[in-house]
Amino acid sequence: MKRYFLLFLLIPLFNYVQAQSSQTGIIYFDHIDNHYSESYNAYLVFNQSKSYFVTAKDSLGLSKGVKVAKYNGEEEFVEVADFDEISKTRKNGLEVFLDKLQDTMYFTNAFTLASKTIYGKEKRPNLTWKFTTDTKMIGKFNCKKATTLFRGRKYICWYTEEIPLSYGPWKLQGLPGIILEAKSDDNFFIIKFKKIKYPEEKVTVPTNQNKLLPKKEKFISMKEYMLKQKNEIKRVDNHLKITAKRYGVRVNPYNERDNFLEIFNQ
Repeated sequence: MKRYFLLFLLIPLFNYVQAQSSQTGIIYFDHIDNHYSESYNAYLVFNQSKSYFVTAKDSLGLSKGVKVAKYNGEEEFVEVADFDEISKTRKNGLEVFLDKLQDTMYFTNAFTLASKTIYGKEKRPNLTWKFTTDTKMIGKFNCKKATTLFRGRKYICWYTEEIPLSYGPWKLQGLPGIILEAKSDDNFFIIKFKKIKYPEEKVTVPTNQNKLLPKKEKFISMKEYMLKQKNEIKRVDNHLKITAKRYGVRVNPYNERDNFLEIFNQ
């Protein structure tokens, strides 16, 4: 009789744990990209084993709710005749898909508004976090502050343990709760919380990385991606020098920090 009673108690507990593990959610963000002085609508969908972040997508469009400041207060150089005529978004957006079971991150990026999308993959970055005693409310959630150094920039993030999942926007992750706000200390990259739906039955999280990959494309390694970025810096820098010489003017070197979120060559 005792065994049956214990089983009777364990069944609801098992069902509750199963329900929790299958729950999905979605967080809506404003993504402020101060490289292009634009603000994008973005979102993060997630479940227990996977997360998918997307920004700069055609169907999401630009966000009109956030005032965007120019990076370092300076005008930006864009190699197009009319900046306003260039699309600020892409059909599928720029994406990051994290598969915890594979311990792998898949991502897409483009070095300029007019350049081709690159599809990359890497082992999930192991970020080293410093925890603080600072707290604040974001929406209805109690949040804590943590900082990390990641690929040349310092990031300040606010996370909530009320959703104890280690996801976050872009490649920021690894905290004991989901990240609701994030920014680099130089304001090159800013993520602001808008709203959350959790749990949300109607949200679908991609089952695998092929969601990101069009036909005839393939994921490149992080080593290949870093080389592409290095070559892009050389290409643009040479172009600027040639153009400057033609018109008899001086230009500053085209550097990584002012033009790329990830800084590989410090």
